[in-house]
Amino acid sequence: MKKAIALAALISASAFAAGASAQTMDMQGPATSTAGVTVVDVTNDPSSGNGSRLPQSVSNPSPDVIQNAQAELQSDPGLADALTMQNVELANVIAIQTAADGGKVVYIR
Repeated sequence: MKKAIALAALISASAFAAGASAQTMDMQGPATSTAGVTVVDVTNDPSSGNGSRLPQSVSNPSPDVIQNAQAELQSDPGLADALTMQNVELANVIAIQTAADGGKVVYIR
């Protein structure tokens, strides 16, 4: 009987500890990672080799496209940090697209 009570107390304590651990992890926020960020240098147009051609909106971006990309960098410090970790000068970012998997494709010159 004592073993059953001790086991129940252990299970109960584990449930509280797991909840506290999950609560702590939620408050930390996402870690900066370069895993979901792909950088494409438009000065090295892949159409010169066997690659696919860049979209016109990227190879010759309008001022609005560039302004939107810079605004997105300002509003997403995690993305800016990931680019900095890849030695990208943020002023060279001319377009940003969101991939189907939620990752970012960042075009630079």
